[in-house]
Amino acid sequence: MKDQLRGHSIQLGQGKLFYRAAGNLNQQTPIFFLHGWGISTEPYQEVLSLFARSHALVAPDLPSFDQSSDPRLFTSYQSFADRLIELLDLLKLESVHLVGHSLGGGISIWLAAHYPDRVKSLSLIDSTGVPSGSVPEVLLRRSIEMPLQLSLPKLKLQFVDIPQVFANNLLMNLPNVISALLISLMEDITPLLPRIQAPSLILWSKKDLTTLLPCAETMTKMIPDSRQVLVEEGYHEWGLLYPEKMTTIVLNFIHEIEACAAVAA
Repeated sequence: MKDQLRGHSIQLGQGKLFYRAAGNLNQQTPIFFLHGWGISTEPYQEVLSLFARSHALVAPDLPSFDQSSDPRLFTSYQSFADRLIELLDLLKLESVHLVGHSLGGGISIWLAAHYPDRVKSLSLIDSTGVPSGSVPEVLLRRSIEMPLQLSLPKLKLQFVDIPQVFANNLLMNLPNVISALLISLMEDITPLLPRIQAPSLILWSKKDLTTLLPCAETMTKMIPDSRQVLVEEGYHEWGLLYPEKMTTIVLNFIHEIEACAAVAA
């Protein structure tokens, strides 16, 4: 199946939620993709297009980011998750394959733990949710990591596409940019991990300096039905820079889960 991504906006209370979608959402359990901190779905379009080649997909700009406007201040993973559940309800999506990168992974953990019937599988890509040091420590590691990533592919994405979206969010959405950063660095949702019932993929770069490898090991150890896949490709945004590899690993996992469910049925 090949299907182009389409942009949609939906009113939620006083806010507007923008999302990209592809495929028939009523005939196939869709992938529900949540992006990382500070940006939006815009820099992930190659990733999303690769997912959409073989799977139905919904990918929102997180509440208040980029094309999703919202006057609220989001102060926890739960506050983001509550808005996203409203979107799933309005789209009449009973269950999804949940895929989250970075901050989107932390929100995905909260969703999977509190709405187990809505999550058919969970893929966490260099996810937040398990703090890996004080704020100064993480920011120092991040300041080292960012220049190192410049040795990797897709320099236009790194120098133009991501900075443009990030700058727009800083200009239009500074309180929630700061709040989401503090959530991703400080909010510890480790106690939620054993509550996750969905088969889970913990997908990580060995070189990630933002969410360190012990975070992945904690998630793998504490989520009951989980597996860990480590890649050599570099650093926290590796999935954006090597989209074919990232999407192939996630899609293989999802298709395996669906095949097992079909046999059981």
